[in-house]
This record gives sequence, C-alpha cells and structure tokens, in this order.
Amino acid sequence: MWTAAINAALTALSIHFVAGWISPLSKGGLRSHRQPSLRPLSAAQPTNDGDSTGRYPPRYPGGEVLGSGKIGSYLLHRLNGPILPLPSKENASELQYPQSLNAAAVPRGVASGCLSPKGTPIYACVPSSSIRDVWDATVPERREDLVFLCNCIPSEHLRFDDDDVEVTVAVLHFGVSQSHRGDNSNAVSIPVPKLNASPESPPTVVYGKHADMLASLLRSAGVLVHTATSPSEVQAAAARKLAWSSSLWVMVHGAGDEGRPVTVKDIHETKSDELRRLVEEVLPSLEALASKSWTKNDKDDVGQSSAGTVDDVLAYLEQYSMSISNGDVIPSKDLALREIRDRNGLLLRTAGDDQSYHKELLRRVAGEEVLAKCLEKGSNQEQHSTSAVERVKCTSSNLEFLFQSNQSTSERPTEVKKAIVVGAGMLGSNIAYHLTKRGVKVTVMDRRTNLLPPENEQQREIDPGTATCSSFAWLNSNDKTPLQYKQFNQLGMEVWRRHNVLGSLPVWCGSMVRTAKQEGVETDVGMPTLKHGPFYAHVGPLSSEEARRLEPGIDWESSGASKADTEGGGEREETEIHLYPEEGHVDPYEAVKKLRLSARDNGVDFRGGVEISCIVRDVDDRVIGVECVNSQGGAEPTFVAADIVVIAAGANSSDPSLGIGSKRLKLLEQPGMLAFARGLNDSEKFGEHQRLKGIFVDTIAQAHVLRRPDGTMVVGGGQLVVGGDDDALSASSSAESQTDEDALVGNAMIQSAAKGIAPFELQQYELTRVTRANRPMPSDGLPVVGFVDEGLYVAVMHSAVTMGPLVGELAAYEVVSGEGFQILDRYRPSQSRAEC
Repeated sequence: MWTAAINAALTALSIHFVAGWISPLSKGGLRSHRQPSLRPLSAAQPTNDGDSTGRYPPRYPGGEVLGSGKIGSYLLHRLNGPILPLPSKENASELQYPQSLNAAAVPRGVASGCLSPKGTPIYACVPSSSIRDVWDATVPERREDLVFLCNCIPSEHLRFDDDDVEVTVAVLHFGVSQSHRGDNSNAVSIPVPKLNASPESPPTVVYGKHADMLASLLRSAGVLVHTATSPSEVQAAAARKLAWSSSLWVMVHGAGDEGRPVTVKDIHETKSDELRRLVEEVLPSLEALASKSWTKNDKDDVGQSSAGTVDDVLAYLEQYSMSISNGDVIPSKDLALREIRDRNGLLLRTAGDDQSYHKELLRRVAGEEVLAKCLEKGSNQEQHSTSAVERVKCTSSNLEFLFQSNQSTSERPTEVKKAIVVGAGMLGSNIAYHLTKRGVKVTVMDRRTNLLPPENEQQREIDPGTATCSSFAWLNSNDKTPLQYKQFNQLGMEVWRRHNVLGSLPVWCGSMVRTAKQEGVETDVGMPTLKHGPFYAHVGPLSSEEARRLEPGIDWESSGASKADTEGGGEREETEIHLYPEEGHVDPYEAVKKLRLSARDNGVDFRGGVEISCIVRDVDDRVIGVECVNSQGGAEPTFVAADIVVIAAGANSSDPSLGIGSKRLKLLEQPGMLAFARGLNDSEKFGEHQRLKGIFVDTIAQAHVLRRPDGTMVVGGGQLVVGGDDDALSASSSAESQTDEDALVGNAMIQSAAKGIAPFELQQYELTRVTRANRPMPSDGLPVVGFVDEGLYVAVMHSAVTMGPLVGELAAYEVVSGEGFQILDRYRPSQSRAEC
C-alpha cells in the first residue's frame, strides 16, 4: 500500500525539480550621431575580477568577440579551444579547470569592453557600416582595445571624435566557410566554421596595439600575415582590398550571358580587357584613398602610400582571386549590395567623374536606383537613421547595457515617485532594492508573513517565498536555448559574480552532468561540444579517472553512473560525464534575506500578510494603485496609491486580481519538490575529501544533488524508482512540520539519489525538511519582462535565481525611465507569446 502511494506521489512529481534554470532533463542597427551618454545608476567600484570577492581569477583573459558572422564565429572557436586544467593558487600540485572561457562572445545589447579585463583585445567582426555603432557602444576606456576585422578604409571608417585613441585594424585575405553538423541529443544544427586560407594569397595586413597578438593567432592557423609598421601602410592595403571587393563582384554578376554569374577565374581568363578598363577608371579613387591619413601618427606619411599602377592592381586582384578555391568562387551579390555605399559608392564619390564603365556595370547588375544611392554624399554610417543609444552602467556589477532612449512607451507615467512591487521573492526583492536606489518610494506586498526579522534580531529566520525556498538554486546556463537566452543567463551568472551586495554568497564549484552517450556526435576531450559551441565552458566527456579525481565524494563503484557504464547488459543505456566548471549554486534563503535587509536599510517598506483584491485604474484605464486586505481576514479593503505597480509574484502573476490574467500571461503548471538532509556518517570513516564538492546532475536517473556551505544536502529529482536494498541507507526525520506524505516522498527522493549518484554523505542522513512549489514558467519557457498596461509592469521567469539580480536592476531602470534595454526586447509581454 505504501509502495503504491509513494510511486503515485513520485509519478505526479515527475517534472523538472530545478528552480532558477531550464533543466537539462528537458529535451527539447543601433546608431548615434552624437557621443552616447553614460547613465550610471550610482557610483560603483569597477571590477574585472572573477567575482566581487577576489577569490577567483579574472574572467575572459583572451578578450571579447563582437559579431556573429563567419569571421567572428571562427575567432571565437579559435580562442576558446581546449579547456585544460591548471595548477590551483592554493596548491600547485592540484589541477583545476578555468572558471571561464578564454574569450567572451558579446551578446546583443551589452556594451563591448565590460566583460573582459582592460588591455585585452575586443575583436569587432562587423560590416564597415557598423563600425561607428561599435565605437559608440564600447566602454570609452576600452576603445583603444578595439580590433576591427572587416572590409573598411581606415581614413573613412576609423576616424573618431577622440583622435588620441588608435584602434587595431586588419585587412583580411582569408575566408571562412561554415558546415552544419547536428547534435543528436537535441536535434540542433550547429554551424562549424572552417578557415579557407592559401599560401598563395596576399598576406593579411595588421596594424595597431593588438597587431602582434592577432598576427600570432592567425599564423598559428596557417594564415599568411604581415604586420604593418605605419598607418599609411595598412591604408594602402585597405585600398587594394577595396579594388577587389568592388570590382570582382560587379564583373562576376554582370559579365555572364543572360545575367548568369561566372566565377572570378572566368573573369581573369576571359574578361581581362573589361577588368583592366574598370581598374583604369577606379585607380584615381584608389590612389586618393591610399594616400589619406587616418591617425595622428601618420601625418608625415600623407601622400607617401600608393595603391600601385594598373598592372600592380591587376596582379593583386588575380593573386587574391586564384588563392580562393583556385578562383572557383562567386562573390556574394547580396552582401555587396548591403555594403554598396562603402564599396563601389566610395570609389564613385572619391573621384567618380570619369567612371562611365563602372556606372554602366552597376546599372546592368543592380539598377539605376542603386547607382543613385552610391552617388549620394556620405558613407553608409552617415545614412543610418539616428537613434539615441546610451550605455547604462549597472550599480551592482559594473556591466553596461545598451539603452534605447527613444523607445519611450505610453505605459509609463511622467514621473515615478511611488511604486508597489507585488511579490517579495528573489525577483521582487531585487526590483524593489534597485527602485529605492533610484529614489522611488517602494512598498513591497506579499501574502506571506515574516518577510524580515526585527531590526534588533537580524539572525531570526524569515520566509523567503514559495518558489524561492523551493529552489535548487543552480546558477547556470546549461542546455538553455535559444543561444540568445543562453547568453542572457550567462550574464545573470556574471552579475552574481560581481554583485556588490550578493557577490560573496555563491559557491562557484562547477557541476557534473551525467547524460546518455551521444552517438554520431564528434567530440574531443576538453573541447567545447557542438551543443554548446564556443559559448559556454565545458569539458567532456570525462574519463572515469578524471571524474574520480574531480569528485572523490561520490562512490563511483556503487553509483548508477558507474553501473550503467560497466554492466553493459539488458536495456542499460551507455552514459558519459560532462563537467561545466563555471557553474555554481547559492543559498536562496540567505540571498533573499540579505537583499531585503539592504532594501529596508534604503527605505523599502515590506508588508507581509497582504492579499491583493484588485488593481485599481482611473477613468483612462491607467493603473493608479492596488486594493488590498489582510490575508488573515477580518479587515476592510484598503487602497494604496502608486505611480507604478510591478507584478513579480511568480506563479501567481497571472492571477486575475493582479490585473493581467492568463489570457495575456499564460503560465504552465510546473510543480516541484526538494528534499533537504544532513549526512550522519562517521567523520573518522569519511574524511573531508569525501564530501561532495560540486553539483551533480544525473539526467538518466533524473536526480540532482548539491551540498550547501552549512552542510545541508539538497536533493531534487524527476521520475524516480523507489525500492531496492533497504539496508543500504539509514534515515531519520526531524522534520516535524512535514506531513507524512512529504516525509515519505522526501526520503524516497534522497534514497534514489543516494543509490544513483552515491555521495558518501547520503549513506546515512537525517531528513530536515521538504519543500513544494509551483514554479513560474511562461508558456514558451522564456522570461516575460516589461509593461503590459499603462502603469503596470510584469517580471516573471523560471530562472529567477540565476536571473534575478540582473533582471531586477534592468527592470527597475525601465520602470523609472519608461524606455527599453535592447537585451530585454526578446522577452516583452505580447498576445502572441501568451498564445504559445
């Protein structure tokens, strides 16, 4: 009878019991013509250390990569090669894996230069038309670290307002292609970049502060590189490259019969006279560009550089063409048309009076309208529509985000003086803390009581919130899709590392994940797998010896992981172990308590035991406050006025009484449960080295376990099997407040985890408590953040622990300003999302 009851309970709970992440158990142009202003929320100490405590080394020592095209993807793969263990600071004989990748991929909406240490390169692999945008969006003190890898003319594209800053530039003579290989574990096609370089090509020319570093990186991959000794030398090389990028595409697409394109080899072999005529016409423009100055260091060299004679240019064009797949290539017409003003247009505008054949080709290939566009004054950059993009520095982390200040919304009142935040969990407390730092008078309302200890009894326990106290609190971005959301979670992890209030709380211990063996997927030990690419630190699959070295606190001989790999009989699934070294965990109770205390010290009014009856609106349907009652009953409804109401009530956020409703905010039913225990093993028999060091997640047994700093073992699981050798485990229970059913299921979870994962500390244990919660999960699995009505803002997500400190600050800024961060654009509330 009891066995049937337990199995029924576990079947009902066969879901993803992890809060703060999307479980791996699941399968599943900015432009400013002015210098953008920086809006610091308040003063903060800059840091590029691994975390705010200084316990971890600086992250991303190889710099940053900006741009998701083929060149950027290749550089990221190249920089984030094998992750190898290094001697630890404390013990040189002990090897540890780095806590970050070598280089960071800069997500859209993040200011370049704020992720990596000063002095490391920022590789900008962007079109020439985006160069000014990149400059404006880069942290000013990091602009000297910019390295531009694109088709550009330095004198036209790299002259900025600050003449004292000289960037690094590369004139590229190699290409990158991409193949797509599938990852059978989640059927995602991952682009794999492949370098196309030839010893017969002209050398790639590099110049600037980071030229030697870039040259070394490219040479190690087989690229022929020349390091220029003066700005004028790279200016001339760029002019010659412009000759190829503007001439060959238009010849290829304009010289064939019936409009069919031919290869560059065909042009050199059968259309050499036409190509010579075109080069003769554009040579005056090439010469004028080659001799221009672009930095303060080449004033004396003006007029000294040359693109060469007609024969020199023709020889260069043929050498470069034939070095690319022996000339069997067709330059992209679509790409050329997107960059037309900075290619052919630049040549026509520089000295275009006698370029009749050039103009004829453009009319034939692209049309009269495109030719007219080429002749318009100004570069592509100057043709961009203006929009006031600003960098906003977050006070908690010193990360900077791009803020679209012309995206004012009608949902925001003219001035926000008073705000109500509904929900005092991880997300609501973060929003309240940052609103009060912005000078807003904040009231936090929650139906739960005991939100804060008395001021003279700081150690007294509090109620952190339903979902918060039931959170496994795994700080990770593991297996999250799409890539934009994975990077968003990585930023959430980064904020935890740097946070000026919460930064000392996380334990960055890494995690091990046991998965089914991925058949047909090529992996190299230490290399990023296709599933994660070069975006996320990963090592694996691990050898059994390495797994034992890293996690001696697991009895590998008794664990399900070992048995599945060695027994090999029946229906057992072959498995493998993977390491994610930059992940960690946090005690959400301690985090919420510390945050609420800091918020109270800054003037936030926390009101527990409050039930919201309704959102109150004026005659124009604008939200002006809430009507609430004491959740214990017996009191008349009370109206509390506010300029803004923020809904951060987790799984209750779609409750009709909160003004949104399930039609506009559809949340899935995601019940979860965690069991908490303390090991009772004999300390003499089981030494300190046998304590669980990191997080262990078993996607086969659907169980996961971690050890918090106070010794508490936290266990979660999915569809578990109860039974087996009853003598293998010994349990007692001091959880007097738990129901008999909770104790049964909690013990079942721990025993299943102990048998499948086999931490020594769970061979004997005491069950201390069991928590249940309905996890907030929007219907498409992604966060929902933004205004839903005038005066009503919502923030709800499954990854509230990982994302809370980041989203809390961004949301507070949006609430006060009424304008939008680019990085949150993907997560706005909408009817189409609610219908998912």
